[in-house]
Amino acid sequence: MELQIRAPVVEDADDLGRVHVRAWQGAYRNGLMPDEYLDGLSIEERASMWREWLSATPRARSARLVAEIGSGTVEGFAMIGPADDENPDEGELYAINVEPDYWGTGIGRALLQAATEALSASQYKTAVLWVHPANERARAFYEREGWQPDGIDREQEVLGVNVPETRYSKSVD
Repeated sequence: MELQIRAPVVEDADDLGRVHVRAWQGAYRNGLMPDEYLDGLSIEERASMWREWLSATPRARSARLVAEIGSGTVEGFAMIGPADDENPDEGELYAINVEPDYWGTGIGRALLQAATEALSASQYKTAVLWVHPANERARAFYEREGWQPDGIDREQEVLGVNVPETRYSKSVD
């Protein structure tokens, strides 16, 4: 499988909407998020959201990345940027999602490595990410790539749903 990691363009919005919805529906079933919420996700609404995001200028020290396979379709994405305004040395992996049909193919690992390189290139010293504490697949994935839980938990509103989250961190300098 030929894989290219690149910056997204507005024309990727439809693929990104599909990946976003399908990845959430695949990853957050079985009690991690309400099934009614997951069933109500709209690819068209997420594509519209992506079109708006991709039309806007990204924040300083941020990056948006997509994984495009040989067929020319986007099958994954990652977004990084500042973790908060109080610590300029800390970046965050805001999101990483891969089309479920491509889980286990290396797309997620390639995206995570590219996102980690983007965090380093943006001159962050450490990086954090937040993951649902019961998302064992994601937690194992991050831990294989050197991320570790750092003992901080929270509940966060994520696109309309309150979700428990555990923070992971990693040195990226």
